[in-house]
Amino acid sequence: MAASAYRLVHAAADQPAPSEVRTPELAAYEALRFGVSFHFSMNTFTGKDYEPGNVPATTYKPSHLDVRQWIRVTQAAGARYAVLTAKHMSGFCLWPSKFGDYSVADSGNTTDVVAKFVAACEEYGVRPGAYYCIWDPHHGADQDSAGHLSDSYIRLVHQHVTELLTRYPKLFYLLFDITVFLTDQQRWDLYRLVKQLNPRCLVVMNQLLLESRRNRGRTVNPGAWPVDIVNSEDTLPPKPGHDPHVEVQGRQYYLPMESWMTSGPLYKFKNVPDVHAWFWRPGYVTRPASELYGFYQACLARRANLLLNLAPNTDGLLPQDTVTQMKELKQLITNTRG
Repeated sequence: MAASAYRLVHAAADQPAPSEVRTPELAAYEALRFGVSFHFSMNTFTGKDYEPGNVPATTYKPSHLDVRQWIRVTQAAGARYAVLTAKHMSGFCLWPSKFGDYSVADSGNTTDVVAKFVAACEEYGVRPGAYYCIWDPHHGADQDSAGHLSDSYIRLVHQHVTELLTRYPKLFYLLFDITVFLTDQQRWDLYRLVKQLNPRCLVVMNQLLLESRRNRGRTVNPGAWPVDIVNSEDTLPPKPGHDPHVEVQGRQYYLPMESWMTSGPLYKFKNVPDVHAWFWRPGYVTRPASELYGFYQACLARRANLLLNLAPNTDGLLPQDTVTQMKELKQLITNTRG
């Protein structure tokens, strides 16, 4: 199935590409305005935002996993879409993948988290999306002397993406991280594979922190192209507001903007600028609702969506302080609307 889809990428005569006009799918995405992402994976159990996947799959073992609780909190806060880290850089898959031996099927809790996530989103009227990290040391995503990834690893990426979009066809959005490791052709192949499996699925590629702070949605880093949405990591839209008519490589496209902000505390990591934590760890404290509301206000005023990251703990639950801050955020939003 994955091999057939891979061949289709190269065989299609009319290749899909980002839109130059505001399509119904892009308009629907803009209307969502506020979404939530969930960083939950092997990293949660090792306490490392940058977990290379050196630990056994059984390290992952949430004791009280309740994905419905995550989405209840999401829906109650007023968020209209949600994005799950289906595979982070550790290579651990939150669905029982047939490819490799590093997924929930081999772990201390075999629940298909992606399936539970999609079902909970449908139950609470939230649109489901997924995140997939290209960098994956566990599965051998090492670059060769020319800086390219191996054909066998790229094949695995296509197999995983095909699994996700065929097993969970209601995913409306797919966010790829660390796509700078791919060649231009590999990124186009990936974009077209998604569109051939689900033409209405929106493709997003994270620009990474430094590029996000330089671009602020005004253009797209070549290492994060092609996309349907400009994703800006831990960076708010420019004060004049986002203009979705974005020029990329000499051509103008209609690209809405998404500011991907995290609710986690400050996290220091060697050789990386100070950022806020994406994954839960002992001592994790959610930023106050007033600060999160500032993100919401800025995005609303500057014509961009807010994607706010939350971090379930090792129980598999959103911690109480996160629940409290999200309730307070909802109250601040409601008061403003009033």
